Amino acid sequence: MSKAVKHPSKSKEPDDQGGRTLILPSDSIPPDETARLIAEFTAELTYLAQGAQLDLLAYLLDMARLEAVRTAQSLRDGD
Repeated sequence: MSKAVKHPSKSKEPDDQGGRTLILPSDSIPPDETARLIAEFTAELTYLAQGAQLDLLAYLLDMARLEAVRTAQSLRDGD
């Protein structure tokens, strides 16, 4: 299972994941911003997967990106 890296300035937890820490939910980031960040990250991951010819993974990541974009827009518009 992959481990996510938490921004070092936002974490005071001890590092018990072999150099990485898990991202924990934060009340400081609004849901629409969280969805927008997920869209950005999955776009980058999609690009990496495509470059490695991991077609199914690239497709699934792009579907996650599209859903994150849709969610961010919906939250922003108040739907």
